[in-house]
Amino acid sequence: MFKSTEKSVIVEQAVEWLLLIKQGKLTEFEKNQFEQWLSQSHLHQKIWQQTIVLEQKFKQLPAEIALPVIQQQPSKTHNGHWLLLLGSFSALWFAYLLNEQQQWTADYRNGKGAAKTVLLPDGGSILLHANSAIDVQYTSQQRKIILRKGEIWIETRPDAAHRPFVVSTQYGQAQALGTQYSVKIEQKEAYVAVEKGAVKVQPQNSTQYKVVHVGEQIRFNQQKIGAVEALDITQLAWTKGLMMVDDMPLSQFIERLKPFHRAFIYLERDVEQLKISGTYPTDNMSQLYEMLEQNYQIQVNQYAANRMVSISAKK
Repeated sequence: MFKSTEKSVIVEQAVEWLLLIKQGKLTEFEKNQFEQWLSQSHLHQKIWQQTIVLEQKFKQLPAEIALPVIQQQPSKTHNGHWLLLLGSFSALWFAYLLNEQQQWTADYRNGKGAAKTVLLPDGGSILLHANSAIDVQYTSQQRKIILRKGEIWIETRPDAAHRPFVVSTQYGQAQALGTQYSVKIEQKEAYVAVEKGAVKVQPQNSTQYKVVHVGEQIRFNQQKIGAVEALDITQLAWTKGLMMVDDMPLSQFIERLKPFHRAFIYLERDVEQLKISGTYPTDNMSQLYEMLEQNYQIQVNQYAANRMVSISAKK
C-alpha cells in the first residue's frame, strides 16, 4: 500500500520526466533511466498515464492561467524557473485528480483506448468514446442520459410507455425523435450529429430549439444554437474504430489520436506541419504507425513498453 507522501514523490518525479522529455530528445542513458523508473510499480505507470492526460489538459487552460507558467521555460541552468514550472505543474496535477474523482462517480465511464458499449434498460445502446462519462436515469416519466464528459453515440429503441429520450449536457439537451445520433461536449459548446431520424436540440438557458434531421449536425452553447450544417461523416468514424482525415497537419492528427493511445507522443518540430490524409485504425496503434511510415517520410520509435513514442523525419 502506498502512502500519500510516496504518491507525492512519484507525482513530482513524473512531472520532472515529462518536462525533461518536452525539452527535446532523451539520450539513451536517460531513456534507460526512464524505463527503469516506470517499471518500479503499477502506481508509477498509473501516475505517468495521468500525467500525460494532464499535459493535454494543460494545453487547454485559459491564456491568463497558462501563459505565466508556460513563459517560465524549464532550463537546467535556471533552477528557479525549473522549480516554478514544476510547482505549477504539480499543483495542476492535483487539481486534475480532484476533477477526475468527480468523473469516477459516473454510472459509466471510459478511459483512453477503444470505445465501450453500454446497453440501456429499454434495449437501446450507447457507445462511449474514449475519455467519456455518463449517468443513466430512467424514471416513469422519461429516459435521461447525462453526458458528463466526452462524446457518445446513441441508438434508441421505441418505448412502450412513450417516455421521451433525452441526452442532457451542461450546455442544453438533445431529445431523440426515433433516431441514431451522437452528442459531444467540447470546451465551450456541445455538438450533435444525426445519422438516422431526428433530434430536438435546446440550449440550457433558452426556449429556442431546432430540429436536426438525418445527415445534419449542429453546435450549441447554453444561450444559443448555431446553424444546421451538413453532417461531416469523418467526425463519426470513431464509432467504427477509425479516424478519417484529409490534408491535416501531423500535429493536429496526433492531438486527435491521443484519446485512443495510452502513451506520451513526442513530435519533432520539423514534421509538425506535414499534411496527413487517409483512414487509420484507432484500435491498432502499431498498424497505424506502420501506415504513417509507409506513406510519409517520417520515423516512429516506441520504447518504455510502448508508453513513449517519438515521431521524427526519416533519416
